[in-house]
Amino acid sequence: MSAGFKIVRDDRDKGFQNLPISSITVVLDDLLELTAGATAWTLVTSSSDHFTRKAVAKAGASTAATEVSAIELDGTEIVEVQSANASDTSDNGDRMAATDENTVNNSGTDVSGQAAVFVQKSIAGATTDNRILGNVLVGNGVDPDAA
Repeated sequence: MSAGFKIVRDDRDKGFQNLPISSITVVLDDLLELTAGATAWTLVTSSSDHFTRKAVAKAGASTAATEVSAIELDGTEIVEVQSANASDTSDNGDRMAATDENTVNNSGTDVSGQAAVFVQKSIAGATTDNRILGNVLVGNGVDPDAA
């Protein structure tokens, strides 16, 4: 299975929409985010926060593109994602930071800071498949700790 975030279950079936992007290359199943005050969606990075709006790309886009087809997440979807390390059921319940737009860092430690973007619920396949299931953490884009 290829890297990226794959929606396994979405009880609300929100459908695709075209989201504005600027000067980024997007690959199918990349995780995107929209921060407060921004007008263009960007790729999730290792410093992305739990409170940003998130979407999964359902098509690729070149740096010349101004839009990408994606499904905006509300946090209830069950998502399968590539993990940086072997998947482990002892990580169930752990919050995880992104490694990049298509992988989470399942370091075996719960990420309690703002840089958590995923919560593991279970593993998918063999532990050596490095695939886990869980929920993407989604917010309204506003930092809850901002003064």
